[in-house]
Amino acid sequence: MTESPSGPGWYEDPDDPTLLRYFDGVIWTAHTTQRHSASADASTIGRAPDVPAADARVGWPSQGSTQPGAGQWSPPGQWTGGGQAPGPGPGGVYGQGWGQRRDVLPDGDVLAEWWRRLLARILDALIAGVLTMLLAVPWWDDVLRVMADLLDEATTGSGAGAVDTTRFAEELATVLFPVSLVSLGVTFVYEVGFLAWRSATPGKMILGTIVRRTGGAGPIGLATAVRRQLISVATALMAFVPLLSILASMLNILDPAWLLWDPRRQALHDKVADTLVVLRAPTR
Repeated sequence: MTESPSGPGWYEDPDDPTLLRYFDGVIWTAHTTQRHSASADASTIGRAPDVPAADARVGWPSQGSTQPGAGQWSPPGQWTGGGQAPGPGPGGVYGQGWGQRRDVLPDGDVLAEWWRRLLARILDALIAGVLTMLLAVPWWDDVLRVMADLLDEATTGSGAGAVDTTRFAEELATVLFPVSLVSLGVTFVYEVGFLAWRSATPGKMILGTIVRRTGGAGPIGLATAVRRQLISVATALMAFVPLLSILASMLNILDPAWLLWDPRRQALHDKVADTLVVLRAPTR
């Protein structure tokens, strides 16, 4: 292991070569796990006498057993033996610490922290916002005109300071409608395009995270990327309907906040698309 890792990932612990320690791209974290699996000398695989081949599968009870005993697996993957349930550690390494790590998936991927996802979301919003401003240039003149009329009415009109706020709100909503549609389109294409292509938006790439399906690692595909944007599109359209705009605002807050208490750190849009956000493995 090099003393200065090239990116986030699991590396040999600089203080203890028997452990792997997670490096988040900036500092060494407190997350560790055993580097090696249990000693082969202690293994009983292949040593049990008179075990039929059909029952020699690792972790399954032999014929004649009425229930799984200690050290055996019971389908569909529930540990029924004594002690701590074994499982793969980070990077596919089996370690004793896996059972104590709620943020490590069975295949070794590590769930991204909430702050990392929040920063990635902010970066993506800034990038999409700049693109929206550039593509919505034809409508900014109308927005500025309405704002100028408001300022003029508030300062020089009859009864200075008295403004017809209802009329102003209606006019502003009218001129902002096409800008909102441009923003919705830009965000949709930006998110879906990058997720289908790289399984991560630029913000997620910078923060060292990637989106994967709950069933396993690999590209999430176009259909999953689209499903992941359904809540965002729905709330954006609901915002145009007066009676639904309040519900849309609440859903916009609840969607990302859900990951704070979800055991798999899934936001609501992750649940709709059946996805997880994990730390990206470093390029070797």
